[in-house]
Amino acid sequence: MKAKLYEDLPLSLRDVQDQLLQLALHTSYSKDVRAVLIFEDDPPNIFETLQPLVQYVRKRRLIPPWIFTRKFVEESLDAYPLEFLDICTAYTNMICNSDILKGLQFHKKDLRLQMERELRSKWLLTRQALLDNPYKPASVRKTVVISRTAVYPVLKGLLHIHDRAVPATLEEAIKQGGELCKINLSPLSDLISGIQQANSYLETLKKMIQYVQSLKL
Repeated sequence: MKAKLYEDLPLSLRDVQDQLLQLALHTSYSKDVRAVLIFEDDPPNIFETLQPLVQYVRKRRLIPPWIFTRKFVEESLDAYPLEFLDICTAYTNMICNSDILKGLQFHKKDLRLQMERELRSKWLLTRQALLDNPYKPASVRKTVVISRTAVYPVLKGLLHIHDRAVPATLEEAIKQGGELCKINLSPLSDLISGIQQANSYLETLKKMIQYVQSLKL
């Protein structure tokens, strides 16, 4: 349903289609859909030129798109490997003059480092946020859901490091990831009804941190 809202998105890019290498839709494990635009170079007067795109996204309350150049993608795979792994394992092309996302290569050491950094960050920030409203189930649930969404790319990194194909569904990624690291990863998708379940999620993050830290690559 969310992808249908993007059907006419190319019309908002008519003035820059000659410079556009790739327009794709990325669907995350959380079911969010986001457009990814890759140009050879930034369009001239980018802030004015892309206003039709901005208005299209704003009118439909869509997630703001990622806008990259080819060079930015190629030079960022060591700094943002999880983000680009997440994108390139779950995208559909709308316009493709050059498939920049296809066949991106990632170094396992770069992935491991960002995985640990991401897990530690989410453990710390989630715990801090839960301290503010530990007795309000709705607030606890929202905090954990937001945190888990950011952790899902780590699952993809875990599988990629072990030379596993990245599954299309979160359920399968959790199953395979749990088997690999011998950790019960069900708190990454369990219903959060209160602070007890949130604590289980935080404990799972701690175990994942220890596992990722132990990897020898």
